[in-house]
Amino acid sequence: MSHSWLQRKRKGELIDLAQKAGLPDADGYLKDDLVELLEEHLNSHETTYAKQADFRDYYGRSGSPLKRERASPSEAVTLTKSRRRTLIKAPSEEPTPEKTLTAPSTSALVTRTPRAVSRRVSEVLSEVDIPASPAQLAEVADQSFQVVKAKTTELWDRTQIDYFKELIRENASSVATIQTLILLIEAAGLQWNTLQTTPTFALSDSVSKYTNSQYLFIPDFLALLTSDWWAPATLWSLTNWVLPLVFSYFFNLTLKSNTNRKSSDRQYPADPLTFNILKAILAYSAYKFPVVDPALTANPGIVQANDLSWGPFSAETVGVVRSNVPGGYYGLQIGAVVGVLISLYDAALKK
Repeated sequence: MSHSWLQRKRKGELIDLAQKAGLPDADGYLKDDLVELLEEHLNSHETTYAKQADFRDYYGRSGSPLKRERASPSEAVTLTKSRRRTLIKAPSEEPTPEKTLTAPSTSALVTRTPRAVSRRVSEVLSEVDIPASPAQLAEVADQSFQVVKAKTTELWDRTQIDYFKELIRENASSVATIQTLILLIEAAGLQWNTLQTTPTFALSDSVSKYTNSQYLFIPDFLALLTSDWWAPATLWSLTNWVLPLVFSYFFNLTLKSNTNRKSSDRQYPADPLTFNILKAILAYSAYKFPVVDPALTANPGIVQANDLSWGPFSAETVGVVRSNVPGGYYGLQIGAVVGVLISLYDAALKK
């Protein structure tokens, strides 16, 4: 009964019983080997585990296999002694029952020791190539998946992508970063359109197939020494960040008229709202499109002269900036409006 009781258990239940019995590395055995190991351990420590509720069914109603093995020889001895007494009193045909009675006792001993049978079965199973069960295949697949997952996690941690992602996110989530990004887009678009390129050397036929050009072009850095580049760059710098930055530094509404506080979460060195408002005003005054008076269109003899220059900068310089900045005049105004909305949203969050 004890062997069949263990054999009916699942491998997970056998592992739990082995852990409660103090057997180390129980999950590394096959089920048959684990049954044999548990049976041997429980039989040798009957006095220790017989009183525990988890092993009470193992020792069962008729006792452990060890007790049965110890009890069987004594029974055989008593039977033979009793039959010998009958032989002395009536020597008739009693030796024949003696053999028949002792034979079942020895056969009972053989049948009551399933350890040899289980060991033989394990040896036969080890020699025969039996396909793995679905549970074993699932266990192997799960172990392989855990190994791959651990290796992937280790490689991902080595790249430090999460660290740089959080660093970029923390630094980009600010009004100053967004305003700087808008200015960089405007400056890059202006320089891309105004700084001419010049061919340096011819490309091979295999490379020209992919570039659709027979020469390698690089920016003409000699143009940096001429006023054709400096005049638009200076005009854009004055109207888009120099004058707005100076004005917003002195008219900083985030200080709240308290100049003693030099650092706070609600303060900026320059007020972003004032910066974008002045930027929009300067863009309107410098880059607005000329509008012809409708009352003068019906008089062909009257000509209206519109001065498109702005301060010391000529109308040609103003036109270069207005035509080459991404989005033109409306692009400048959209950038200023975006800066105003972000400044108001940031101020509302800090209330």
